Amino acid sequence: MMIKIYFAIILVYLISGCSTKEPAVTEYKLSQKILKHSNVFQGCRDKSLKVSQAFSSSSLMSPQMNYVLDSYKIYTYSQAQWNNSLNKEISSQIVKAIREAKVFKNTQNSKSRSKSDFILEINIEDFMQYYNKSLDKSHVNAEINFTLIDSITNKVIATKTFKAREEATSLDASGGVKALDSALANILDQGLDFLNEVCR
Repeated sequence: MMIKIYFAIILVYLISGCSTKEPAVTEYKLSQKILKHSNVFQGCRDKSLKVSQAFSSSSLMSPQMNYVLDSYKIYTYSQAQWNNSLNKEISSQIVKAIREAKVFKNTQNSKSRSKSDFILEINIEDFMQYYNKSLDKSHVNAEINFTLIDSITNKVIATKTFKAREEATSLDASGGVKALDSALANILDQGLDFLNEVCR
């Protein structure tokens, strides 16, 4: 009799354990915004460009989505993550923006085996959502450095850091992603103007 009761208890435990579901994790991606620039780019139209994979801290090289509390405490969202590592996603967005703006004769990513006149190195200094201590306000900071290099001489032609800050529309991961989208679009606009000016 005791053995039957023992097995019944184990069976109930197993069934209840199997019915427990892990909380759903929402994946986010950056969307390509329509850029605000209205310039007709002519500076580098006879040159080719290769965009290197972006350099970044290790926290931006995985799908986990982090945020900062009270300026210095870093946490990770438990039910939200990126669908791709941010350094790869931002690199892809930059390639696409330069191609669509037709700043160069052709623009290739780091995997291309073709030769190019210039190499664009990208360094992501900051790309994060920030909460104040009382958790009633949130904003994002984006800071990305562009360095244009002559691929023949390996000399730095020009370098510049672009910054953008956007208020989050909601106090959650979704609000942070939307604000980061806008901040990146701002930086891309600045970056396109920079590349056009460098080649004049």
